[in-house]
Amino acid sequence: MEKRYFFISITCLTLFILIGCVTTIQTYEPKTPDELPIKELLINWETTWNSHDVNGNLVLYNDKARIMYGKDRKIATKAEYVEILPERMKAHPSIKLGTPRIEVSGDKADVWVSMSMGSFKSQTTFHLAMENSTWSIMSWKY
Repeated sequence: MEKRYFFISITCLTLFILIGCVTTIQTYEPKTPDELPIKELLINWETTWNSHDVNGNLVLYNDKARIMYGKDRKIATKAEYVEILPERMKAHPSIKLGTPRIEVSGDKADVWVSMSMGSFKSQTTFHLAMENSTWSIMSWKY
């Protein structure tokens, strides 16, 4: 009986440690000063999506963005995505971004991050561009 309680205790402790070690975009500590505005952009993207703020989310995309959507991975311009986004938000009401890997090269950046939408999980890549000292999303793929 004591072995059983010991095993249960060790299992619970291990799960507690693993859950506590999971980081998200919210808790991610940028490795360089260049990463901070990128982290803030992704937090804004996640927050505006989860609050169904269509206009707030769209503002984060570059005017020349090519946006992937749907299971068929169709590509839309930002102007086309205006019509698509409200339905996408209804279909996936909550998104959570994991710990990012960020690479900055001049005025471009790539971010690899896990994205959870309910039971669906995907590795997602955001391609960003800086214009007028502001980062925006050029494209993303999953």
